Amino acid sequence: MNLIHKILFMTGIISLLLISCNDDEYGPRKESTPVFESTSMSPSSFTFGDSVTLTAKITDPATTLTTLVYEIVSENRVISSGEIPIGGDSYEVSHAIFVPLLNNQADNSEVQVNLVARNILKGFTSTQVTGLTGNRPVYQQLYLVTDNGGIAILEPQASDKNKYQAGELTFDSSFQFRIAEKLNADNTIDYTGDVYGNVNGRIAMINETGESAFVYAPSADYTKELIFDHYGFSVATTGSTLGAEDLALSLFTPQDINGESFLVLKRTLENGKTYSVFGVLAETRNLFNPDFFGRTAADKVTFLGKTGEYTIYYNPVRKNTFVGVENPSYPDYLLACGWGLGYPTNITSEQIASVYPGKGRTHTDWGFGHVMNYVLLRQIEDGVYQGTFYTPGDHDHYASFKPFENTGWGNEKQAGGFTFTGEQIISGSNNWDIPNGENDPVIESANYRFTINLNDNTVHIEKVIL
Repeated sequence: MNLIHKILFMTGIISLLLISCNDDEYGPRKESTPVFESTSMSPSSFTFGDSVTLTAKITDPATTLTTLVYEIVSENRVISSGEIPIGGDSYEVSHAIFVPLLNNQADNSEVQVNLVARNILKGFTSTQVTGLTGNRPVYQQLYLVTDNGGIAILEPQASDKNKYQAGELTFDSSFQFRIAEKLNADNTIDYTGDVYGNVNGRIAMINETGESAFVYAPSADYTKELIFDHYGFSVATTGSTLGAEDLALSLFTPQDINGESFLVLKRTLENGKTYSVFGVLAETRNLFNPDFFGRTAADKVTFLGKTGEYTIYYNPVRKNTFVGVENPSYPDYLLACGWGLGYPTNITSEQIASVYPGKGRTHTDWGFGHVMNYVLLRQIEDGVYQGTFYTPGDHDHYASFKPFENTGWGNEKQAGGFTFTGEQIISGSNNWDIPNGENDPVIESANYRFTINLNDNTVHIEKVIL
């Protein structure tokens, strides 16, 4: 082969290689750049924290389109960014984008959207959508929601509408929380509204998968006030100390009772006196035994029992609070022990069993070895006693128990000696039975209030909602 033939041969090979570089599964392609036929964002004036819709028509008749990259920019900060897959030689985009509110974001801000369209040969073109305005959200009030179920209303300060304040709080000195625009009827957060929590250690907008924020009031027994700076995305707290008559779990000590972890406090309680409760004790999920406490507000309870020395028991799993006394006995008390009674709680048996395997809302047994074996009925007038219990067990709908006058099995009260009125759930002549035999009616497991009158040997039973 002479020299000129070699040159022509090599030229042909190079040409074939160049052609093959522009071939793919779509066939031969030419180098080109995409074209934005139209772009817009709707609405053009929006509230930070809402979603907007980006629309665009992009063409590239020579090369297949691959991606559309967007950035939403305001005040020289990228607020949101992302990548939208596109394809073909012509593509129409309609894509919803969440535009968050960032800290220190000014109201009535100029916003622009930077767009870059690419094709498979790395050709690209860019454009901008301008003339957009972002506004800060305005709230009449917000809700401070702790992870333990505490709720407080945050109201805007008169001097600075970007700061929302909640005062007269009784929260723990440290707690986790979210701040919500809306609540559901059951006081859970409604995520159709704006919600603020923790994002990488700072307060920011979150959705239902987001994390809670954390706050701590140093050198304090409890948090009395919280201010949420909605402009700077920060919180400030004011703490306070407990008074001599206040009740908070920081005063309690741990104690294991029958395999369950309690917090207990021994102290004098006065009949008719109202006590302020703080932190977890003030949560609405925490039920105070209604035979001994009247709850006048979430953070206020009035003691109904006789003035004296008591042990207050709080169960963090059952989320209930009740009292016990040394050697309870007639005439101040009756004691009911046996199967199928429990101090009221709104925590389900499934939730209790997940921490205390094999246990549920009822907890009594035959005996007086500890306060979980029995429940107290308080004398409410001469010869009349009241006790409110959850019964029967929701796992078997069975109960069998008896009231006694003391822990020595003294002076038992047999069912056959009484006339029962109200809810007809008790049968039997000896034990007070709620049977679950094949032919027995199924008795609803619920909170029932028993009023035992020893003067005329009657028992009135009513179902109560707590």
